[in-house]
Amino acid sequence: MSVISAAIGAYLAVTLATSNLAAWGQWLRDFAQSPGAAAFAALIAAVIAFNGISRQVSVSRESLAHQMQASTADAWWTMFEWASERAIPSRPGDQPLPTSVIVRTLQRLADDATSEVQEAACAGVIDVLTKNIDSAMSEPHQGDADGASSERDESAIAALASYVDSSRGTPAASAIAEALVYKNNVIKSLISLAWDDPTIKVFPKPSLASDAGFDAIAEVNGHRVVIEIKAHRGAERLSKTASQTISRLRVEGAEADGYLLITPFPSPLAPGQESELRAVATQWSKPEDTASLLEALRRASPL
Repeated sequence: MSVISAAIGAYLAVTLATSNLAAWGQWLRDFAQSPGAAAFAALIAAVIAFNGISRQVSVSRESLAHQMQASTADAWWTMFEWASERAIPSRPGDQPLPTSVIVRTLQRLADDATSEVQEAACAGVIDVLTKNIDSAMSEPHQGDADGASSERDESAIAALASYVDSSRGTPAASAIAEALVYKNNVIKSLISLAWDDPTIKVFPKPSLASDAGFDAIAEVNGHRVVIEIKAHRGAERLSKTASQTISRLRVEGAEADGYLLITPFPSPLAPGQESELRAVATQWSKPEDTASLLEALRRASPL
């Protein structure tokens, strides 16, 4: 458009510069009968046509972009429905795909999501799958299937951990999945302590995501320590519920020589509360915190 406007301007400048402007009327009559008038009219027509075509192209591009977005969204939902159906079959007799495969598929879908609704949909299915994973881990495995079942559980947890890492802080995040992954990691650290120290024995509770009861029991030099793992998202919320958690364990019959509360945050218990509740709270957020976990476990055992 700018090139055409410049061409028109240049043409008029040259024409007027060589014309007798004193006889303006005669010049117009002569120009109207000259080949230059026809060329000028053609140029104006080209400008008008160009403007029309440009508007049509712009509208077509916007329409194509909208169609592409709609097509991408349709394809996303089609894949999501496929994954959901194979995660939680709606027809009797249909066999679900391995949980780890579905979780990784949902992770990719969450990464490709273009709206919060899509991300939240992934989180909803992950919530259900997490409960299924927890239930599967709590079931006793017998016979030759023991190794295969444990391998499936580990594969599912690994896939779930990858999903938790990639979705953290987004609408696709699942608090239930975060809690199960966190508790599983803490239990592994506790078991590693028992492997390294013969004076410590750890007995994990099969179901790690249960809100009722406790998560593990440890014996330290013959002292029984009940362990509760709390993967709260906020330290403020945890500080309000820490003492209630210990009291609940006593009411539910989890009598022990001491209680250990493990969280991703600094201890929510004041020193006076530790003596009163016969409980210790410690922070664990990564494998490097296992040393402080051992110290807390030993400190809780004589309380």
